Amino acid sequence: MEHRPGRKRGIWAIALLILGVALNAGAIALMVSLFEGVIYAGDAMLPTLAHGDRVLLKRDPSEVRRGDIVAYDPAEWQMQGPFVGRVVAVEGDHIAYVKGEDTLTLNGKPLDEPYVLGGAPGDPGLSFAVSVPQGRVFVLGDNRGNSADSRYSLEAQQGTLAVSDVTGVRVPEENVLMLALGLTSTVGTLALPVGIGLGIAALVARRKQPLPAGPVWGAVHVEES
Repeated sequence: MEHRPGRKRGIWAIALLILGVALNAGAIALMVSLFEGVIYAGDAMLPTLAHGDRVLLKRDPSEVRRGDIVAYDPAEWQMQGPFVGRVVAVEGDHIAYVKGEDTLTLNGKPLDEPYVLGGAPGDPGLSFAVSVPQGRVFVLGDNRGNSADSRYSLEAQQGTLAVSDVTGVRVPEENVLMLALGLTSTVGTLALPVGIGLGIAALVARRKQPLPAGPVWGAVHVEES
């Protein structure tokens, strides 16, 4: 049994088009459900983040780690968020600062904070000593001179926030999941033009198919007398 010209190319075209649409749709759906892009406003996170910077956040994080840049809702501090800050201590940590010292201390050891604006981790010189309770975090801005953070709400749970108040964690550019989603979307995008090209080639091949030899259905044959 003979196959029509371009049949295989047509099958591949349909398969690639379906694959391209599925990969792109899946990547977009996962991105929307897991991540959120926000525009940062303010200068509390200088020099790490500047006003107007776009920040990609992972929604509803299952884990918050020391050093993470997070979006959080400070309702416990009688403030309306969301805010953005850096987690400097997590449950079980003891975080402290004595006015005039060069560094904060974390669990009794100097805390290296190269991200702090002007290298002044204690500015404006508010002393504190906090043992972070279970399920909570202590948050500071990188611009210690202009950041409404845990230091100013020590009367409320020692300035700590519940992990559940963290609404998102900043996603690093090298995040493996983000790279995988980007690769998936790229493959899907590349599959679409290839599928369209194969589909066009299949149609052209069918149109170039020669007319069949022999009698034509519906024609009237008249014998000469």
